[in-house]
Amino acid sequence: MIYFNIALIPFSFKAQGCPEARVAASLGSQPFSKTGKSPIDGYVYTTIYEGFKIGRDIARKYDNRCLGFRIDRKSEYVWLTYEETERAATDIGSALIRLGENHGQNTFIGIYVVNSVEWLITALACHFHSMIYVPLYDTLGEPAMIHIMNQTGLRTIFVDKIENILTLLKLARRVPTLKRIILTKRLPEDKKQKEIGQLKPVAHHPPKSNYLFQICYTSGTTGLPKGAMLTHKNIVSVVQTATELLRPILNESETLISYLPLAHAYEQAVELYCLCNGFKIGYYLGDISLLSDDMAHLKPTLMPSVPRLLNRMYDTIQATIRQLQSSQQHLSTTVLSAKESDANTDPVAHQKALNALLIQQVQKSIGGRVKLIWTGAAPLSPTVLQFLRHASGAHVIEGYGQTECCGLSTCQLLGDPSVGHVGVPAHCNMIKLVDVPDMQYFAKDNVGEICIKGPKVFKGYYRDEEKTREVIDREGWLHTGDIDKWTEGEYIAPERIEIIYVQSKYVAQAFVYGNSYKSRTIVIIVPDSDVLLKYASEHNISGNMKELCKKQEIKDLIFNDIKRIGKAKNIYLHSEQFSIENNLLTPTMKSKRPELTKYFEKQIDEMYKYIE
Repeated sequence: MIYFNIALIPFSFKAQGCPEARVAASLGSQPFSKTGKSPIDGYVYTTIYEGFKIGRDIARKYDNRCLGFRIDRKSEYVWLTYEETERAATDIGSALIRLGENHGQNTFIGIYVVNSVEWLITALACHFHSMIYVPLYDTLGEPAMIHIMNQTGLRTIFVDKIENILTLLKLARRVPTLKRIILTKRLPEDKKQKEIGQLKPVAHHPPKSNYLFQICYTSGTTGLPKGAMLTHKNIVSVVQTATELLRPILNESETLISYLPLAHAYEQAVELYCLCNGFKIGYYLGDISLLSDDMAHLKPTLMPSVPRLLNRMYDTIQATIRQLQSSQQHLSTTVLSAKESDANTDPVAHQKALNALLIQQVQKSIGGRVKLIWTGAAPLSPTVLQFLRHASGAHVIEGYGQTECCGLSTCQLLGDPSVGHVGVPAHCNMIKLVDVPDMQYFAKDNVGEICIKGPKVFKGYYRDEEKTREVIDREGWLHTGDIDKWTEGEYIAPERIEIIYVQSKYVAQAFVYGNSYKSRTIVIIVPDSDVLLKYASEHNISGNMKELCKKQEIKDLIFNDIKRIGKAKNIYLHSEQFSIENNLLTPTMKSKRPELTKYFEKQIDEMYKYIE
């Protein structure tokens, strides 16, 4: 079954030689971006190994800083230069060879580490010796971890916490290939592995364009995760696309804040893009609730994000506006409302028209220098996107992608003030729509399943030819399973509606369900327990969360509130939060729509019977 992920994609042309497909209008008749190119001297590169050296040479002309970290909350950022980063990666790579690993495509290295200097240096060490790294993360769960380690035959895994060592030791009896666990953090013997590499350095073994650089396991919504085989050609084409797209507003002095999980293709693509352009990357201390403190010290200019965090930022800004004195509040609200209604206004060019105090406060919360925020992974409410463009004074753009495409397939254009879409096809791919007869979607009506083709499309799933054939057809098209439209219509993305419903103070989570054979949508609501219990106490309504969710007066309260912002015809209140533990969320906190549909099958049927 295919699930909704609908988006409008404007400003595209028919692809040459494939009239049913489209490419970015700005690409025209040019070939796809397959190789990288230095923004300084035009030097062409085809691998991340070469791209890093170009970034290093660019940085030498400026302050040369590469990777930054903080020791604790009281400290400032400490920086490694590009040369120090290169030397550290060389030492780690040499140590791996001396410890028994081999150069080349038969060596897999596990990285079970949170975002850090150590994570990226380990990845670079693999790049330097044509090894393949395999990211691991806590929320995979034991069955998935065992599957990944056995499928890739991991012998060496880097970890950053004692707890991770204990986890791996617990699983070791079921992973016969595992030989060594290397702790990246500081212990009395923390320099041992690095010193082995320093004493006995090994020459680099550079990769080729078609070499794999990682196996990135997708969290998936069903079954065990699948390992996407990503090549240097895949990632370099994405890096070059981003370089061309963002060149008008960025220069060699940019700084990125790293906090989105590096185990996922999205954040990796962002950081490798930064390295190939000579930018600086600063890592947060690991507590997302204190991210603003890291940003205050780092003062980044680049901030990748996801809708969940941007929604939180939106709520914070709205609260700030409410706290301003009445005259200031009136000015802020008036200016923002006027600008939101002006669809033809360039938000950055008219930044000065915004309330200066509000801009200052918003920028202060993200370090004071952010010039670009980009978001992906899930749909962002057009209201939130438009508001943040005006309130932050930064470019805020939305894109669409997936692990199998290194995280980028479409992206909004800089300066495009419109919202409600995910931009144009990236310069490294073309896109077409194919019929989905079972759901009554037909390409002739400009709606159908998104299919992607180009140098950024992955090689396939590791050791799983059957799953690979399911998603890549004989002509090389990747079938994403997502529904798209080229023009405006009445098709609705449930994720976008869910974003609207959680703006209600009573709603913590929402699952919108729409049957393609029915004209109305219904919603499963998980109420916000703090808000609901407080309301019940103030209105002398007895009961715990489970009992309150069964009361008609509570259902009426929440239903009437969300009807102000949405058009659901019926709701069901569920007291337990969707979570990874109950298998209703993926490790990346996305809704598992098939599982949710099955879990609430009885309630869905009853709601449809009621409204019909």
